[in-house]
Amino acid sequence: MNNDESLNIVHTPVMLNEVLSFIAKDSKIAVDATLGEGGHTKAMLDLNLEVHSFERDSIILEIAKNRLKNYDKFYYYNNTYDNIINELDESLIGNIDFILYDLGVSLFHFKKAERGFSFKDNAKLDMRIGINEKSAYDIVNGYTKEELERIFRDYGEINNAKKIANIIVKERNIRKIETSRELENIIFHNTDKSARYGKRHPATLVFQAIRIEVNDELNILEKSINNIASILKKNGIAVFISYHSLEDRIVKKFFKENEKTKNKDGIFKLLNNKVKVPTSEEIKLNPASRSAKMRAVQKI
Repeated sequence: MNNDESLNIVHTPVMLNEVLSFIAKDSKIAVDATLGEGGHTKAMLDLNLEVHSFERDSIILEIAKNRLKNYDKFYYYNNTYDNIINELDESLIGNIDFILYDLGVSLFHFKKAERGFSFKDNAKLDMRIGINEKSAYDIVNGYTKEELERIFRDYGEINNAKKIANIIVKERNIRKIETSRELENIIFHNTDKSARYGKRHPATLVFQAIRIEVNDELNILEKSINNIASILKKNGIAVFISYHSLEDRIVKKFFKENEKTKNKDGIFKLLNNKVKVPTSEEIKLNPASRSAKMRAVQKI
C-alpha cells in the first residue's frame, strides 16, 4: 500500500465520507468513472477494493498513476467514462459493486493545466480535458453567432445569450480572441455595471458553457448513465456528485424515470430522496465543494 503523502495533490476529494458510506462491506470491485488525481480511488483502494478508474486526460492520469503505483488492485483507463462498458473486461460487466461519478473538473485544470479554464489566469483559450479535436479558441473564433447563442443559452443558462454572442462576433471580427483574459475582459466590459460586481463574475457561466461544449460533457454523461444498469451487479450502487444544475438535472431525471415505486416497475431504488450536500465544515476546508450535490441509487 502507498503511504507516501508527500505528493502535492491539488484536488481534495469531495464528500469523501459520504461516498464511502454507500459502499457495502462485502463489496469487492468498484469503478471510479472520473479518476482525476486519485483521491476517491485511493480511499476505495484503502478499503481493499479492486478499483477500475477512468481518466480522459493523459497528463492528470500520470499524476494519479504515480500516486497510486504501489496499489496492486488499481487498474486505469485513459478514456471518457461513456466508454466504461467497452473498456472493462467482459467478466466485469454486470459484476461491479459500486460506481462513482464525481462530475467536477479537477482543480488541476484550473490551477496547473494552463489551458484557459479560468479567467483568473491569462492562458491560451483551450479548455480541452484530454484529446479533443476542437478547443475553446475554435469555438470562440469559429462558431456562428447562432451557435454561440445556443451554447450560452443551453449550457450556461445565460439570459442575455444573444447579446454575449453578438459581442464576441463583433470583437473577433476586429481581431482573434486568443486568451482567457481577453475573453473575460470582453464579457466584463460589456456587462451592465450593476452586474459586474455581484457574487458571480459575469464571465463564469460563459466559460462554463464553452467548456461543456469543448468536452461534450453532457452528451457523455447521458450516454454513460444509460449503461449503469448493465455494469452494476444486483444490489450494486451508483453515486453521482454534480456541480451545476445541468448535470444534476440529467442524473435526477434518469433515476426518477427508472425508479421502482409502488405504482411503477423500475430497476433502481433511490438511496437518498433528498439530495446530499457538503457539510459547512467541508465547505470551509474545501470551498470547491460548495456547489456539490450527491445522489445515490441501488440496482434492484
